[in-house]
Parts: sequence; C-alpha cells; structure tokens
Amino acid sequence: MSRHHRAHGLVKDAYDVLRRPVLTEKTHDQLPLHQKAGEEHRARYTFEVHPKSTKDQIKRAVEQAFGVQVESVSTMIVKPRQRSFRMSRKASGVGQTRVRKKAVIRLTKDSKTIDLI
Repeated sequence: MSRHHRAHGLVKDAYDVLRRPVLTEKTHDQLPLHQKAGEEHRARYTFEVHPKSTKDQIKRAVEQAFGVQVESVSTMIVKPRQRSFRMSRKASGVGQTRVRKKAVIRLTKDSKTIDLI
C-alpha cells in the first residue's frame, strides 16, 4: 500500500477528515478578524483531523467543506497523556487520552475567510 493511500478507505469525504475546529486563545489570535490593518492577510485556521489523514486529503476537505483556496497545510500529532479516573467509590484507574492530529491551514491571499465563530 503506497504512502498516499494509507487512509484512503478510512476517510471518504470532507467530514470524515475534519473532526472539529480548535478554538483556543492562540488560534483565535491567528484568525483574520484579529489581524492588524497593515499586516498581510496570513490568517491561519486550526482543525482537529483524522489521525491517518494526509496533507492532500486535509487540503481537499477544507476546500470542499468551506469553498476556500488553501495555500499550505501543516500537521502535528498530539501524543496521548495519562488521565486518572474513578471507576467506583473505592477503585480508581489510570488511562490515556486518545491520539489526536491537528492541522494548521493557511489560505491564499485572494481566498475568502472561514466563519468559525
């Protein structure tokens, strides 16, 4: 199986690839409504995506879902962290969060913006 088709059967359309937008203070400051007037339009949008999706799949999914033109896609794997949880009154356990993948999307200069908020 080639590298470009490793998630071909798992992610069929845009909504299988894109899970949710990541809206934190840092990602909120990178949105175009917080850009200064003299700055170039270099807005970035961050999404949580399917862990096995490729950059090409993510680019096509964003373009299809929002009708925009994507300039670049950067991805990162967020490793699982340990979490403690309570199973019953006396017993407790330790587990892990799931593996996540985040994608930072940069749109072209002449592309329209994405309304996330």
